[in-house]
Amino acid sequence: MPSKLDPHLAAIEVWLAEQPQLTALAIVGRLSEKHPEEFGTRQHSIVQRLLRALRRRAAEQLVAEESLGDATTAAPLSGVVDGSGYVGPDPPTAPPTEQAWKATWRGQSVDIASTAATAPSG
Repeated sequence: MPSKLDPHLAAIEVWLAEQPQLTALAIVGRLSEKHPEEFGTRQHSIVQRLLRALRRRAAEQLVAEESLGDATTAAPLSGVVDGSGYVGPDPPTAPPTEQAWKATWRGQSVDIASTAATAPSG
């Protein structure tokens, strides 16, 4: 069964592409500005149904594209995987205040707190 909105479907899709957050009332308002004899607030419900169908179709396309993309790019990893994605050395476990006093100089670990405390005050 043809809809009153069929001749205006292309324009509505363009509006939604430019402004996806448009409401059915906003679309009815735009249609009534261009075609006041055809559209008014009484057409709000048919525009709501059309909007719901268009958004559902767009969401289904996104989900289908997403699952196709995941299926072609995802490859199983060999070995044990903890899920963190971190491949570097183990992070330091000392409290942050203790870490702040440690430094590395010429490949050797230097405890800044102890050298500063024992330096001559002279």
